[in-house]
Amino acid sequence: MRPRAPQDGEGRPTTAHEIQIASGIVDRSGVVSMLSPFVDAPVGRPRTCTLRGLLIAFQINALRRHHEAHLVEVARTVNGLTDNQRETLGFTHHDPGQTYDRLERLYVKLCAVLEDGHAIEDDGDLQALDVTWFSNALVRASIPPDMLTSSSVAVDGTDVETWGALHGDVVSIEFDAEGEEADDPTDELRSRRSKGPKTKAKVLGVGPDGRNIYTADADARAGHRSATNSRPAGKYVGYECHLAVQTRDVIWTNYIDQVSLSNEVAGVVTSLSFVPAGTHRGRAVADVLIDAKRSGIALDDVVVDPGYSLLTASTMHDKLAAAGIHQTFQLTKTQRGTRPFSGVALLIDGQLYSSLLPPELHDLPMPPRGATEAVKVEYEAKFNQRACWRLSRHQGPDGDGATRWRCPFCKGFVRSRRFPKSMRRGSAVPMVSVPEGAERCCSGIITAMPAELPLWQKIPFGTTAWRLSMGRRQLVESANAALKGGFVDLGRGFFRVFGVTKMTVFLAFSVAGFNVDRVRSFRAKHRLQDPHDPVDYPLVAVPRAKRRKGTWADLVDQRAQAPPTPHGTRSK
Repeated sequence: MRPRAPQDGEGRPTTAHEIQIASGIVDRSGVVSMLSPFVDAPVGRPRTCTLRGLLIAFQINALRRHHEAHLVEVARTVNGLTDNQRETLGFTHHDPGQTYDRLERLYVKLCAVLEDGHAIEDDGDLQALDVTWFSNALVRASIPPDMLTSSSVAVDGTDVETWGALHGDVVSIEFDAEGEEADDPTDELRSRRSKGPKTKAKVLGVGPDGRNIYTADADARAGHRSATNSRPAGKYVGYECHLAVQTRDVIWTNYIDQVSLSNEVAGVVTSLSFVPAGTHRGRAVADVLIDAKRSGIALDDVVVDPGYSLLTASTMHDKLAAAGIHQTFQLTKTQRGTRPFSGVALLIDGQLYSSLLPPELHDLPMPPRGATEAVKVEYEAKFNQRACWRLSRHQGPDGDGATRWRCPFCKGFVRSRRFPKSMRRGSAVPMVSVPEGAERCCSGIITAMPAELPLWQKIPFGTTAWRLSMGRRQLVESANAALKGGFVDLGRGFFRVFGVTKMTVFLAFSVAGFNVDRVRSFRAKHRLQDPHDPVDYPLVAVPRAKRRKGTWADLVDQRAQAPPTPHGTRSK
């Protein structure tokens, strides 16, 4: 092997507060006790670097804003520690010139253990010790218990390019995503700066999943990303990071135009999934969310974009619903409209409505993209009117997912003179007209199976209440923005390692550091202090506004307080 170039291993000093935070995250996660039997050997020369010390050094590096996920940065962090700090963390016989090599050996062995995916029995359940478990254990350990106040999360994915070099033009990549992902020709690269012929991307091999390998990073795959303000939409080679960020709960709603949300919550990441680009999003996200709920995290509602709701119901919607997790999402044009339903009701936009619904309320247009608030309210008026005709869930779901429904007249959502029983409702209930010849409002309570309602959500789609509920998704967009420049930059070069396992290990510490930063900001904003940690997050004093001088108020006060000037004399 060629000799490695000398590394610049000098680092800046680390404060005791940083070590305290990093040690707390690693110890609360419990990963050291579970991985030590597989990482530490019972015989041989004792280590000069412990597993706990390695993980704490990783976390210290990730606590700093705009850090880089490079192993040499971790080595600089260790070299910047004092002798007492290194001794406390388990670093013995310290040699600054050997720090990088020692960390690399232990880091590679840790990744090999996580890639093999050992399993142990934990409280009667079989726990897989893989990289997904490792990353989520660290992420959740970075969130103080008093900051987990919501049972709702918003989910979104962001692209992460590989460090491997692509031999050819990115436009010529063959998009071979798994499952239901499909290439959208309208989202091709909008930039046409290069007018000459494109160089076809070189395929270095085919992975075990049957997809092409375009770089030296054998785990990276071809994917498609949406446009941003600084980059057009198009293809890329790398990975996709899916984040579940805590958001506000819907406490109460009338399912039409009013929604009461919980108090503001800290936008921390509760779950993480890092997969090759183009991986089926249902497999990447659904199981992680279900595991999070089984681990004890309160999770009842998930807000997602069409990238997840477009998946087949059996791969996303049904799996979450069976686990007791509701979804709030936006329907696309292909999902909208009237669908066949076996019962005496209308299935429109995923929601059950009375068969007496007026025809003019069947197909309603959505407001154009970028519309103002006034325009949105104008479009939503029809959706709000249609929401009064919705069927109400009477019972269920049972063990098979079957639900029972009542019509709006029996439930008291609307009333009509043709049905005298409904007129007993108050005057606040909307009065509607029904077609001539309608003798009864319904045939009784109907039963619907989950296969018939794959796009159902609690708040009817298109209403004002639905839009306010979907607005909770802004927190995950804020987290993506922070990980793409605000806190760190996950662009190409942030990771300089290959493989999904090695990159996920680094990413877990960066997301944990982001959670610490977000909690600190939230506490400073609301002037909160953790009573169990007296040196946790210092409060930031609110600066007083600088008083302006020489204003009209000052001049008027000065003239009012000045003594009167005698007639015929000049004031000095």
